[in-house]
Parts: sequence; structure tokens; C-alpha cells
Amino acid sequence: MRASSILKLTIVPTLVLAACGDSKASDTTVAVKQKITIGSTTDPMSELIAEIYGQSLEKAEFRVARKKPFATSAELMTALSKGDVELTGFTTQGLIDVLAAPGTSPTIPNTTADQAAAIDKTLPGNLKISQPSTAEDKDVVYCSTTFATTNGIKTLSDLGGKPGLATLAAPDGFDTSTPLGGAGLKDTYSIEFKAVVPTPIDKVADAVTAGTADCGVGRAADPTIGAATYTILQDDKTLVPNDVILPVMADTFGDDVVAAVDQISARLTPDSLRALMSRLKVDGATPEIVANEFTGNAGT
Repeated sequence: MRASSILKLTIVPTLVLAACGDSKASDTTVAVKQKITIGSTTDPMSELIAEIYGQSLEKAEFRVARKKPFATSAELMTALSKGDVELTGFTTQGLIDVLAAPGTSPTIPNTTADQAAAIDKTLPGNLKISQPSTAEDKDVVYCSTTFATTNGIKTLSDLGGKPGLATLAAPDGFDTSTPLGGAGLKDTYSIEFKAVVPTPIDKVADAVTAGTADCGVGRAADPTIGAATYTILQDDKTLVPNDVILPVMADTFGDDVVAAVDQISARLTPDSLRALMSRLKVDGATPEIVANEFTGNAGT
């Protein structure tokens, strides 16, 4: 991944304010931060992340313009390549997919570092990526917090060390699902469940809450499993490829822009993303309102 320490510096435009009057008057030069054009797709998460970038940069006194959301990731990437959009957020897997040659199925590396390296090789020359966040949306196993705490389980490796302990709620076909499925969990983590309870995906959390199952499967950014009553088990061997949010920006952006965006990425964590998506999907708040709440608590 291109290190931010070697990024090109952009020329910062200046506004010169000349004092009028006697010969003692002196010129005063005030630096005006550059304008940044932000874009997204119509996907709610994409719109939210773009608005978080926009409002955060405005608070840092950058000038921000917003493009109308694009219908597809391909259209957004075309706009980035042309310079019509200068900053957006993609997930690592989504970016690898959109950069792949048409009609091909790209190989998705498992770790964020390897994904970033793969992206850097195929990204158009006028673009760069900065520091990835830890906020992601991938398939996960989660358990009731009571079960996890009582049995000292924080990771999938922990669960694998206690075969036959947990009952799992999962949709039909889970055993052969990839990458997160019964077979993969057994091969990678030696996990053996006491039983797998066939459960529609939208009812899995209810089953764990009701005690019908100790654990369930879901998506990392699902606000349903963000409650304190659930514990998401760490995929410590990265069975499921990471899929984190990372910024894509114009290669001409200087260190000041990169630093500001990296500060935003540092605050985008799995927990904060679930909370943001809860406000968006459960409470029905708009991306603008949710972003304002997030950026208004920048010190937390």
C-alpha cells in the first residue's frame, strides 16, 4: 500500500487580503484549504461513510462538494478515474471486485494488509488508498454474552478448544457454506458443535436470545448483534476474508488531507459501525443526521 509519508504534496491555494491606507499597511495572507469532491453509491452504508468524510472534513475547515450518489460501484469508480470524484469509501472486497477485469472472479486475500497490497497494484494511477479502518461487514459467529463469559470464549479458537459445548443456530446449508460453514470451522478451528439448529437467518438472533441456541451466525455490521447481550467471536485465523472500509482518494491529496481522513478511519471500528447502522436501519435516521451525530462526538 502506498505509504502516506511519500504522498505528493498538493499546492494549497491562498487568499491574499491587502490592508488599505497609509504606508505602514502590510499584506496579510490567509491559507484557504482545498476543495474536496466526495462521492458514494446509493447503498446506505456508502452514503453514510461519504457523509461522515464530508462532515468531518468540513469541521477541519476543508471545502467539500458532494456528488449525487451513483447507481453502481462501477460508475463511482469511473468518476474517480476521471477525477470527477476525489474521495470515497469502499470495502476492501468491494474495491477488489470493481477493479477486476470484466467477467473475472478475483481472488480475495484474507488479511487487510494483503487486500490493500492487491488493490494498490490495480488501482488507477491517479488514485491512492489510505489507512484502512477496522469497521467491516463479514460473516461471523456470535454467542450470547452469558455463554461466552461463563465458558471463557472470545475467539473461534477458544470455541474449537471446547468441542461439543455449543449449540449453533444457522440457516439450512450451513455445513457446506463457504468460507464460513460447518466444514470450514472444523478444518480451520476444530470446532464441533453439540448441535446445529436450522434457523432462518432473520431469526438467528432471536434463537440465541431465547436460549434455543448458544451461538449463531450473522454479519459483523448487523445492528441486531451489537447489543451487550451478544459477543462476536474473533476470527483469529481469518477463515473469512476481511472486508473493511477504506478510503480511496485522489493521488494529488497532500499530507493534510490524508491525516484528516486517517483520523476518521481510526474512529470507524466494528462497534461504531454497528451503532451507525442501527441508527440508519433500525431508527430510520438519514445519513446526514447519523454522520452529524458521529462527527459531533469526534473527541470520543
